[in-house]
Amino acid sequence: MADTKLLVIDDDEPILRLIAAIGENCGLKVQATSVPKDFLLILDTDAPDIVVLDLVMPKFDGIEVLKRMNEKQVGAKIILISGADQSLLDRASKLAEAWGLNVHAAFTKPLDPVLIETAFREAIET
Repeated sequence: MADTKLLVIDDDEPILRLIAAIGENCGLKVQATSVPKDFLLILDTDAPDIVVLDLVMPKFDGIEVLKRMNEKQVGAKIILISGADQSLLDRASKLAEAWGLNVHAAFTKPLDPVLIETAFREAIET
C-alpha cells in the first residue's frame, strides 16, 4: 500500500524512527516529525490515511491536535500513544470518538513493535 499515507508525531526520536520504520516495512508512505508546526502543516496539506499521535509532548498538547483534527474533519485512522498511564489514553480515545474521529488503537509506552505493525496492517485492510 505505497499510496497509504502515515503521519507520525513524537518528541522521542528513537520512538519516532521505530514507528516510521515499521510503517515503511508495512508499505506505507511515511512522514514523521517531532515538530508540532510541521505536523499540523502536513495534516492540513497532505491528508494522511493513518496518524500516530503522541499525546504528551513538551509544549504540545495531543488533545489540541485531536481538536484540530475534528475541526478539519480528518478521516484518518488514529493511533494514540503515550508514556502516561492507560487512563489518559482511554479518556483521549473517548473524547476523539465523541468528536467523530476514527481512533483505531491506543498504546502505552514502551511500545510493542508487533502491536504497532498489527495496527498498521489492520488499518490498511479496513
